[in-house]
Amino acid sequence: DITVRINEVCADFLSHILPTMEHVEFSRMAAPTFLVQTSSSGTGSWTTKDTIQFLNDWSYDYDYDPATMGLSFPINGKFDRRQPLVWTGYEVSTITATIYLKNGTTYNIYLPVEISNDFNADFNADFARSVRAAGSGTAVFYPSEWGDYDKIVIQGITFEIVDTCSRYALYYMNAYGGWDSYIIEGNTLEADNLTRYTREGEYDNRNLPNRGKMNYVNEVVKTYTFHTGWLTDDQASRMHHLLNSPDVYMYDIAREQMIPVILTNNTTEYKTFSNQGNRMVNYTIQAEVAQSRVRR
Repeated sequence: DITVRINEVCADFLSHILPTMEHVEFSRMAAPTFLVQTSSSGTGSWTTKDTIQFLNDWSYDYDYDPATMGLSFPINGKFDRRQPLVWTGYEVSTITATIYLKNGTTYNIYLPVEISNDFNADFNADFARSVRAAGSGTAVFYPSEWGDYDKIVIQGITFEIVDTCSRYALYYMNAYGGWDSYIIEGNTLEADNLTRYTREGEYDNRNLPNRGKMNYVNEVVKTYTFHTGWLTDDQASRMHHLLNSPDVYMYDIAREQMIPVILTNNTTEYKTFSNQGNRMVNYTIQAEVAQSRVRR
């Protein structure tokens, strides 16, 4: 028997054809509803008190409207001036970034919304892969030379500038197809997971290479354990955008390198201050570099 996985056959085709779509229409589907009615006597006239929706298809977010809510949902809006800022706009050609200087003055910068050439081709392709963003675009820019500022506001979203010693930030496609970033404020652990390949050999005291079992190659997978900073309930409610994302990059601020990674967390917990025993909320994120290395 021959088994063919059609998703693997079509994956390359779909990843190339979706970004070429000039426009994608998204209509709001009508969810089935029923009315809850009340009566003071139980026998007289009935009045409608509430409407309840049946959500049989949980994959569709009935409350989301890209035209009014946009495509950017940063977790806490914190941003290190050493990292690039990304913003996905919905059917817009330019965005207005309002820069708030520390001396109390403000000024506007107008930026084109397009795929930036500052990153490698794979990163750009991932930006364009979003179906919802196919009719829109993502701006990538470095605001480090915009003056001595402490925040940036883009279409109502505030990015707070923080001066940290953080080494890493994660860039990811959120649940609605836009791109966001999250700077790692907690501790980061780096490790190499090894798969050793060995063979049995001769052993002979008169010949150094004949030492018995030989380790002829190692496959090395680099892993990272990120610990986030403390989050409010509202910020923690947006962590699913990152933890559930299939497209994630790790930005090494010190080396100015964008590295594709795979998140290996198998569970996304929706944490709050109360369900954590009245304790502050933070997360542990497990990731591994998307390419393994071979050492011979």
